Amino acid sequence: MANLKDLQDKRLDLANKIKEFATAEDAKGDTGWSAETTAAWDALNADYDSTKTELDSESERASKAEADKIARENRLQDILNYKPSIINRIGRDGAGFETGPRNQSSFNGGQNEHETMAMAMQGWMLNQVAPSKITDKHHKAAAQYGIGISDREFSIGLTNNWKHVKNQFDISRSSNTLSSQTGGSGGFTFGETFIGNLELAMLAYGGMLQVADVIRTTTSEPMRWPTANDTTNTGRQLGESAAVTTLDPTFAQVIWNAYKFTSDEILVPYELLRDNAVNLLDKISELLGIRLGRIQNKKFTIGSGANTAKGIVTAATTGVTCASSTAIAADELIDLEHSIDPSRRSMPGVGYMFNDGILKSLRKLKDGMGRYLWQAGFNTGAPDMLNNRPYTINQDMQATIATGTTTIVFGQMSQYKVRQVNSIRLYRLVERYRENDQDAFLAFIEADGNLLDAGDHPVKCMVQP
Repeated sequence: MANLKDLQDKRLDLANKIKEFATAEDAKGDTGWSAETTAAWDALNADYDSTKTELDSESERASKAEADKIARENRLQDILNYKPSIINRIGRDGAGFETGPRNQSSFNGGQNEHETMAMAMQGWMLNQVAPSKITDKHHKAAAQYGIGISDREFSIGLTNNWKHVKNQFDISRSSNTLSSQTGGSGGFTFGETFIGNLELAMLAYGGMLQVADVIRTTTSEPMRWPTANDTTNTGRQLGESAAVTTLDPTFAQVIWNAYKFTSDEILVPYELLRDNAVNLLDKISELLGIRLGRIQNKKFTIGSGANTAKGIVTAATTGVTCASSTAIAADELIDLEHSIDPSRRSMPGVGYMFNDGILKSLRKLKDGMGRYLWQAGFNTGAPDMLNNRPYTINQDMQATIATGTTTIVFGQMSQYKVRQVNSIRLYRLVERYRENDQDAFLAFIEADGNLLDAGDHPVKCMVQP
């Protein structure tokens, strides 16, 4: 796997090649690109996008690795701080039964059994996170207690009954284990990590949830947001004793409802749940999150607003109508930016949104000084820019430049408000498909989206004639 520096250098090299390629083609003066040239251009752009994706992934992995390292060090310290009193506390189960005695002849030197158990358990736990910290004392205690340091289970004896306790201690400080929910609905609550993975997958898909202002409510009743537009009104100078007049702003409201979306079911055989070695629950949470992310992103992008969310493309007003139905000019991007009021352009969250297919065309554009409007990020975490503005890729927008299509939106994206009700409802159905020995996993979310526009149109779009 390439390291971050190699990927950064490769991305910069490909970015330069993209600009050199477009410059060379412009110098030829041809009216259009041949099929062969277009194919080469597409391949170069695909290589750049693939490298950028790998760089983002590796950067995220490195950040996670550093966080995991800190977490391991903290867990290690917790383990090293374990005392026999901890074992004494777990020496009784919930019903009050004491732990059964081991063969006392196996304990030498008058060492207390609980101390030996503590040392053996400490060694077993260290093997999970820091094997290099294991000492001879740990090995001797484990041998005396009758376990192996590398065993997958640590057993604690109960009176007249030996039980194996898997994962008795929370080594990772988080759990993907599913636990039943009281009641006859068949619903199940999910571990915190499972929910976190699902929400991350949902957030990562599509783009709208990344740039919109997401509001969580506890109920599904309509959420009303009053607006006032006073942009056309100004004060005036008065003469002495002159009367004032009434000049009211325009009041209105935007309403967000709660439309229900579902991931539909994922059926998993019991054997796969029991035997899988690839952290299946993480994969299920990712799949459920992507499904919910897909449907929400589509609705928040192009939803009609009739008994569903009103997408940002639907809600945006036209800022620029291009001269050509099959091309976008650099000046038209500048015109689109300046169709937004300056007070909005200076606010946080202002940027572009378009399909990845449109980006390939935008990478060819230059300003009046011959400088490319597209700039690649140069360091880890630095986003690519268009005309010094950030952009978001949204695959639910128009993929090609064609007659009558909306190709680009620009403006204060955080003015698009997403309303979600009480997070996500997750279920594991254990009885419905029992005759097939399967469990079903599914998720629901209630949400709506709309652009908060008081009349000054914070987001506008580019359309082809």
